[in-house]
Amino acid sequence: MLRRLLTRLYTHLLKLYPDRFLDEFGGEMSDVFAQALPGLVDSGTPPATRRVKMAGLFFREVWYFPFAYLDARRYQISLGAGETPAGGASYGEGEVTETWVGRRASWGAALVGALPFLLFGLAYLLKGVAELSGHYQPTFNLLGGSLNRPAIILTAPMGVYFVCVLGLLFGVSKGFPRWSYTYLGMSLYFGWYYSNGRFYGVNYDSWAWLPLFAAIILGLLLTRSLQPLARLLQGAWNDWTRLSLALYGFMPILTIVFFDDDWGVFQLYGLFFDTVVLAAGAVASLRSRTIWGRVLSLGAVVLILVVKGILGGWGPSSDEPLRTLYFVFSLTIFYFGFLLLPAVIGLLKRGVGALSSR
Repeated sequence: MLRRLLTRLYTHLLKLYPDRFLDEFGGEMSDVFAQALPGLVDSGTPPATRRVKMAGLFFREVWYFPFAYLDARRYQISLGAGETPAGGASYGEGEVTETWVGRRASWGAALVGALPFLLFGLAYLLKGVAELSGHYQPTFNLLGGSLNRPAIILTAPMGVYFVCVLGLLFGVSKGFPRWSYTYLGMSLYFGWYYSNGRFYGVNYDSWAWLPLFAAIILGLLLTRSLQPLARLLQGAWNDWTRLSLALYGFMPILTIVFFDDDWGVFQLYGLFFDTVVLAAGAVASLRSRTIWGRVLSLGAVVLILVVKGILGGWGPSSDEPLRTLYFVFSLTIFYFGFLLLPAVIGLLKRGVGALSSR
């Protein structure tokens, strides 16, 4: 069972390689890995030792993956940008055409796109547990040879920022596939969030944007091309819901506003609920085939989070039903309207099409 699981995980890891490299070597690499697993042990090896050795082989591949990826990228660049291997696109998700609108992400890509929201919720759950335990300020004492363990937990949201930046880097190098827009949006959210406040005595200011811009620049350097940016613009023009998905990366702010770091057991349960709902909304949007199916999936999440926040005591008192309904309506319209801002691109595209047809 472990061998099948590791083989499947390794197959998903291979999908991060450049398309042309994967078309040429992916099958062989997968076969070699699958054949290496049973060759690690003999019939007399204890089961526990066998599992440890197989897991060690997989994590060794994960450890060396960044270096192997750079080699694969250099190999693809050395081939030039000419022909496209049969059965696959030479870059990103294929040609930037109207078919993008009706194409939905695979389950694997949808789960990858939902990962930032899951990590966001996990990080703040850990932070909330640490604060409930009496730890409010991270203390690092590296020179003294010790590290305050709660410091890592309290700063876990910043770790999520760097995970999102890393995902954005892969997204840029892959030509901005649809799943990468959640990483772009949440990276923008963290850059804005950390640049507009003081966190544990540190003002990051404009430095908070550095990881985001570094990821984009490094991605462009890896591809040695501005084609990723061109595909970003072309993708937004052909399918404006991609930008709505990027703006959806700001929706965790609803959780931050409602809790305001006032942690309690009820807030922890609420944050778990928000995490599941946010991730489910991203998966539903990525799996939908229609424009409005994608947008309404995100809008439904906004409505659920707003109603849950009101029921949790944020907003007008419960003895004012009309005011509460108005509050729910106005907040939902505000945030849903925020997600619908890219629809202007769709209207502009329709107008250009109407003028060109005359």
